Amino acid sequence: MAVTASRRARNAAAGARLQGAESDDEFIFEAGNMIKNLMVGVDGSAQASKAFEHALTLAQWSGAELHAVAVIHGPDIEMAESPEREQLVERARARLQEVLDSLKSTAAEVDIKLETHLLEGHPVEQLLELAWQKSVDHLVLGHRSKGLFERLLMGSVAKRVVDFARCTVTVVR
Repeated sequence: MAVTASRRARNAAAGARLQGAESDDEFIFEAGNMIKNLMVGVDGSAQASKAFEHALTLAQWSGAELHAVAVIHGPDIEMAESPEREQLVERARARLQEVLDSLKSTAAEVDIKLETHLLEGHPVEQLLELAWQKSVDHLVLGHRSKGLFERLLMGSVAKRVVDFARCTVTVVR
């Protein structure tokens, strides 16, 4: 009884009841279809893995298209054109492509089609630009717990995406 009352309260807070919904579960599922395009930022970290798991669950629940995005970026990669820069970029590209391929396999195991994107540049700019291009309505990111110095120097990608995104953003801890 308490679970049903709780669901009804959440559904009432979320908006009007859908016409023809025979149960609260059906209402919750139907409301989930509002997510059409879902994007998750990944980088191979444990936090990004948690974000991917969350995004995969949302995609299963909502039937949304799922995009995974990895961005090659770092202070060393921003240096002027040089053989060292090219080697760093190629190593980062290979590592991130392995991450994306692994995620694609994981998604396929649960019958979710995953479109992957490997971009180069500033992560905030790249994530926001692709989200806009793909008409993403929900973006999922992992939370990074950087030290105080790193946060002051570089800022948080998740925080800046939350500040500037035109869509719903979920930050997974």
